[in-house]
Amino acid sequence: MSVKGLTSNLPPSRRANKAEVAEFYGVSLPTVDAWIRKGMPAVQKGSKGIPWVFDLLEVVRWRELGASAGTPDGEIDPDKLPPAERLAWYRSEKERRALLKDERQTLDAPEVAEVVATAFAALGQDLRAIQDRLERRRGISGETAQAVGEEIEAAMDATATRLQALMDAGAIDEVGEDAGDE
Repeated sequence: MSVKGLTSNLPPSRRANKAEVAEFYGVSLPTVDAWIRKGMPAVQKGSKGIPWVFDLLEVVRWRELGASAGTPDGEIDPDKLPPAERLAWYRSEKERRALLKDERQTLDAPEVAEVVATAFAALGQDLRAIQDRLERRRGISGETAQAVGEEIEAAMDATATRLQALMDAGAIDEVGEDAGDE
């Protein structure tokens, strides 16, 4: 299939020239030229009188894989970007996080800590009530109910110990810690 055939099969909404790629990403034409030199995929290579044609979906995939500053896991390492691109990356990352927060797709650490603490308190209360419910509703002996209660307490203590170990390792913040001091 000829290059012309490749570009004609591409939906118009995905076809872009260099200027449109630059506009799409909010960068300059020299930045797009640098991306081309770094291996940005093109459907049609430009030359005198022949425009560059890109499949925006492939360009997005290429950029998401961190082709200009990638790490083995595909993440973009902003420290490897040229200064202008690094600034643009940090600005876009800040905007992305703000949008996620506005859309309630992310929560601040204090909100998460409050929700988790409330959930664990309710869970603990429900677990402690099992012993009494088993005795009253299911007719098990007091001795068996007591053994169940002891097992529940042991499991809750083990969970608390594991959570404390995570907090000590810095994996999570202490519940109720005031994050407003940051």
